[in-house]
Order: sequence, then structure tokens, then C-alpha cells
Amino acid sequence: MTDALFIGAHPDDVEILAGGTVARMARTGRRVVIADATRGEMGTRGTPAERAVEAADAARILGVERVNLDLPDGRIAEDVPGAVRRVVETLRALRPRVVFVHEFGDHHPDHNALAQAVRFACFQSNVLKYDTGQERFRPSRLFHYVGSRQRWPNRPDFVVDITDVWSTKLEALRAHRSQLANPDYQGPETYVSSDLAWHMIEMRAGFFGGLINVRYAEGFTADAPLRIDDPMGLAEA
Repeated sequence: MTDALFIGAHPDDVEILAGGTVARMARTGRRVVIADATRGEMGTRGTPAERAVEAADAARILGVERVNLDLPDGRIAEDVPGAVRRVVETLRALRPRVVFVHEFGDHHPDHNALAQAVRFACFQSNVLKYDTGQERFRPSRLFHYVGSRQRWPNRPDFVVDITDVWSTKLEALRAHRSQLANPDYQGPETYVSSDLAWHMIEMRAGFFGGLINVRYAEGFTADAPLRIDDPMGLAEA
């Protein structure tokens, strides 16, 4: 089984929204897999081949495995049932205990459609007669990144301290050489490729860190209430 599956619509989404949490889980010996839904072929900068190399480099820095679901960039919403099936196949193959994906209402259509597809897939993956030729499987939990620029800052259900892996997160982000601000890569300017994007990434991590009195953190929401057997454990957080 896989401990955690982090799903992002495009290569670099997971690193931006949850790269520190990925690094921290991998550092503690958890088996973590990143699944990029698309190859980013509709992106303003970078070719699919370039982005595949960058994604592999970032995964190596984070210490995790990486797969690609080969969904169509910019058109996930046009075939949600097809996206559901591909995610179900991935869930049944990797059998993750917890799944992370974008939040609903995200400003990016691919992010929003993928959130819907993953929620459906987490249910269908345990339906015996949803046939993919694999054994059925149900993840224990579905979590969402708090990351939409237009809706942030949403109140997170839980926050992960990433202060001690902040440099690893940044190194993984820099591996996406065609996407984030990089004077050595020539291409049309985008929001993500601007220096402002680096500032926004640090500001968001600082905001979530401030909620729990640490320097940097990442925030998440849960699809259902979180079970706590011993509330005193929260007093130690």
C-alpha cells in the first residue's frame, strides 16, 4: 500500500501547494506518490518533454515516486467520467491510505474538475461492479489543498509545519525550470514565472505558519470530520 497520494492537475501543482508536506512525509519513511493528471501540454511555457524531466527531478528531490494520468490539459471538465475512471485505476493500483487533491471552487477549471473527479473516484473505487479488472479499494481519507488565489485564505481543517523542509520545497520548485521565475529560461511571462509568484508562495506558507506559531506551514481541508481518540494529543501540537 501507499501511505499518501498527492494528485495535481499539472506538473508543479503539488510542489506549489503541498511540497513541504510531501517532503516531510517522505523524510519520516512514508511511501508517498505524486500523480500529475496532465502533462501540462497547454501551458504557456515549457514542452511536455521538458516538464516531464522537471517533474522527475522534483520527485527525486522530494524523495517520492511520481506517475502521470495522461488526462487532457485544459479539458478535464469535458470528460469527468473518463477522469474518474483513470483515477480509480490509479487508486486501485497504488492503494493509498489518504488522498490529497485541489479544493472545490478553485479558480483554475482543471483544478476544480479534478477535485470533482477524485471525489467521485474515491467512492467508485470501492464499488465492486465498477470494473477495471482490479481489486476494489477505498482510501481512508480525502483531503484538499487550500490554494485558490481567489478564495484564499480559507480556514484550514489542519495545518502541517514545513519549516524544517522549507529549503527542500524550494529546491523542488526550482526543478520546474520552465515554469517558475528563472533567468536562464527564455519564454513568455506568466503569473507563475514572475518574481511575485515566489513571494506569494512564501507569504502563503508564512500565513499558515502563523496560525500554529511556526515559520512555514501548509493548510488543508478534510471532506469529513477528523477522528481524535485522545484530545490531549492536540494539546501537544
